[in-house]
Amino acid sequence: MFSTRNLVKIVLNTLLGIVLVFVWLKFVNISEIINTISKVNVINLLPVFIFIFVAQFLRSVKLKIFLAPVKKIRLKDLIFLNGAATMLNFLIPIRAGEIAKGIYISKNYETPLSRALVWIFLDRFIDFLVVLALVGPLLLIIPTSIPDSIIFITIIIFTMVIFFLYLAIFQVVFSRKIVSFLSKLLIVNIIKLYFERISNFLLDSLSILKRKPQELLLIFGVTLLAFGSDASIWYFTFLALDSSQNFLTLYLAQLLSALTYLIPAAPGYVGSAEASGLLIFSGVFGIDANLSSAMIVLFHVLTLIWIITFGVISVYFLKIDLGSILKRIFRK
Repeated sequence: MFSTRNLVKIVLNTLLGIVLVFVWLKFVNISEIINTISKVNVINLLPVFIFIFVAQFLRSVKLKIFLAPVKKIRLKDLIFLNGAATMLNFLIPIRAGEIAKGIYISKNYETPLSRALVWIFLDRFIDFLVVLALVGPLLLIIPTSIPDSIIFITIIIFTMVIFFLYLAIFQVVFSRKIVSFLSKLLIVNIIKLYFERISNFLLDSLSILKRKPQELLLIFGVTLLAFGSDASIWYFTFLALDSSQNFLTLYLAQLLSALTYLIPAAPGYVGSAEASGLLIFSGVFGIDANLSSAMIVLFHVLTLIWIITFGVISVYFLKIDLGSILKRIFRK
């Protein structure tokens, strides 16, 4: 049963999606979009499905490498787990997929749920780090409408995140001293207690990132390839609409798109996918609004087909009890 909080969140996200659809329609010609899609080269869509799978496969490989020091999980399980989680995130975009991953790993690999969830979100955090690391340099070499100040802020944020991660992972004793010092500044005992517990728990969990340089490079390298597969999906979708785009531009577009997933979205990403796609392709890179929207709509339909199909297959092969997982996700 839905908790009131989650129900309100889903309703608000849905309303936001509807608003974004109307905003998107103000900037495009729907007849032209339909006409463009009607001329699609179906043969060129085959690589789209191939790269959708490759992207999921690579992210499963990354998760396996990431979890290797603390938990050995079969790659096949991770591929299907990613498929099921992607479907849940698509249908219930309140981080349901990440929670489902944590629940599955906790149940099937004898791991405390809290720790499994932290591992899953740290895995996603690596994607965020890669995005921050690449967006700044790529914005310097690829023409966009983004102001230089935003590029500078991105580089500053990445530098600060890396600095604090270094302290938390490689200077744990010093970090615990900082936590102890900050806790003394808190007056209310219950706040102080929870601050210390949460901070120390996060420091313990971040120890999974304390790796040899070559291991970290491998994780980041696989992540780079996964984003490359994402960019290839868009490249061939544009190509199917008889439009060839610069691959590096699409790679940067994927990185920028990844940042939009931090924004609340309606079920099925209705509205948010179209609005963010229009903003990135037309607003940032100057690609024709109707062509950009035609590509995004076509891409949205193709991913819907893949996500639901592979998601159902994944649930079947992993024998996931969706009812039980959904109850835990939405319990009060």
